[in-house]
Amino acid sequence: MLVAMKKVELTFLKQDRDKMLRSLQRGAHVMIVETEDTKSETDQSLSLQTQQSESMLRLLNAYSKKPSFFQEKPRTSYERFLEKNKQGRDLVKELEAVSLKISELENKISTLENQNQTLSPWLGIGGPTDRLRDTKYVTVVTGFLQPQNREPIENLLIENGQDIQILQTVPEGIACVIYLYRGDAERLKKEIVDLGFNEVKVPQTERDPLEIVRENHKQIEGYREEIQKLKESLHDYGKKRDELELLIQQEISQKERIEAPLLETVQTVTLTGWVRSDRVREFKKDVRSASDIYDLRFVEPEEGEVPPTVTKNPFILAQFETITDSFSLPKAGSVDPAPVAGPWYWLIYGMMMGDAGYGLVMVVLLYLFRRIKKPEGDFGRLVNVLYYSGYATILWGILFGSYFGETFYPILFNPLEAPLYMLIFSLIIGVLQVFSGMAIKIYMDYKEGHLIDGIFDQFSWMVLITGAGFLFLEPLRTVGTYMAIAGALVILFTAGRKKPTIIGKITGGLLGLYDITSYVSDILSYSRILALGLATSVVGMVMNMLAGMVTFNIIGYIFAAFIFILGHGFNIVLSMLSAYVHDSRLQYIEFFNKFYEGGGLAFKPIQIDQRYIDITGVNTSQGSNAVEGDLQ
Repeated sequence: MLVAMKKVELTFLKQDRDKMLRSLQRGAHVMIVETEDTKSETDQSLSLQTQQSESMLRLLNAYSKKPSFFQEKPRTSYERFLEKNKQGRDLVKELEAVSLKISELENKISTLENQNQTLSPWLGIGGPTDRLRDTKYVTVVTGFLQPQNREPIENLLIENGQDIQILQTVPEGIACVIYLYRGDAERLKKEIVDLGFNEVKVPQTERDPLEIVRENHKQIEGYREEIQKLKESLHDYGKKRDELELLIQQEISQKERIEAPLLETVQTVTLTGWVRSDRVREFKKDVRSASDIYDLRFVEPEEGEVPPTVTKNPFILAQFETITDSFSLPKAGSVDPAPVAGPWYWLIYGMMMGDAGYGLVMVVLLYLFRRIKKPEGDFGRLVNVLYYSGYATILWGILFGSYFGETFYPILFNPLEAPLYMLIFSLIIGVLQVFSGMAIKIYMDYKEGHLIDGIFDQFSWMVLITGAGFLFLEPLRTVGTYMAIAGALVILFTAGRKKPTIIGKITGGLLGLYDITSYVSDILSYSRILALGLATSVVGMVMNMLAGMVTFNIIGYIFAAFIFILGHGFNIVLSMLSAYVHDSRLQYIEFFNKFYEGGGLAFKPIQIDQRYIDITGVNTSQGSNAVEGDLQ
């Protein structure tokens, strides 16, 4: 359900500003919002400092041993969080020095490599390039010729008694030095250019280019060894990662306090925000712990102002809020779909997987993952959704008699042997879920005082669709006919009731009746339950067949075990992903479009950042009443 929000105005002394914001941050009960009179400061130096710290953490993560994926998140006390983190700041400076030294060495390497690349075509000159100068009788020309032009140019030069020195072949072509008699230089230069010669000036060096390149290579190797030592030194800094992560959290939390939108006068500070109605007492306690001198008022929202959205459900249902939140938060004043969408999601996910063996693997592995890793936030709720869906998978697997791709004693039917029954069953599930969405819409219309609209626009369709379904059952065919006709007539005569003209009302009725195509399309979409269930079963059966084909001796049994584990593991992962995506799609498109109004504003209270390290003694619960990291 949606939790009612209260708008508050809190005024306190300016001298208590930091103390008050720290207390509110610790409690995480109020979402501070901007108003026309408030202003938000931006501390550029702190922003740069935080960016610097985060950059150093990325450097540390790149070159030091990262914490194990299953390692428990570090913890520290709130008192420690409030202390100045000199160790973290010193660590940033030390890492900056290492990073700067690495950058300097890399720049030197880049410079030397560029120089080597520039000199590489002229390595065979045999001396300093600054000696390649025109003399009284000879003009020296340097440049590149293409392999296909080499022979014509050489022949031209030989015929005219000139000389050419062929050097290295590089991407630009064949480097060469051409010596021309001064009297013929202008004419011959024009002719060799016409034949494809590209004149290029040689870099001037006082030593042989080959000698320079060799020396550069030695320097580059030395620099690289020095860089490697510096990177290896970062491994030791990894032991101090917690201090750096704590520093980042302190800086981010400080930045949030500084940039909070407040109305300040010479002596006082006023903040405006939203507080959950069920946590007003805790909020007042946070205020009193910071100051005895304050003015706290609860005010009415301004016209058109929409409160943020907070949902509160029993723990298991609260986990399925992540499915709704991935689509859109419910709008304040509307209906929270999680209590209805959650059970449907759970039920349909199990049908799509439909294998008790796969469900058992999901439950065991996800249970261990929850206990070891203790995932938090939205990711933790998603893990819980998959974990609880594992039980639904076991349930439907037993009903279908499916165990790791094999079928034993199905209670309902075997989908592989009775796909038509599975299709009908899937469509019935679809009809029931669509009807539940329409029932919620009727309830919403009732709350708004428009029950008649709910009957005309929703209940009439429920009667028509039910009647149409009864037409396929011989004992209920007559009843179904009357129900379908009755529902259709109600739609025909009421769908255009809000149109101002008779023509509009008639047209509206006909167009309303045409919506049957939309309902049929929505219900047929549930056939994907059949498709995914069959796909999971068929792939599992194929893996069993492949494993059975190699069980001819001991080695074969080893290979069979390998195929069985790898094949079914792949099928479980693929089926879990497919079920998650397609089950979500059914909720978002076929179910939500019957009643759901999203577009809610997320409730984001001012709070202490805890992305890397858990700070004990502070509140981190935001939207749902399910505390982050709580495993029940």
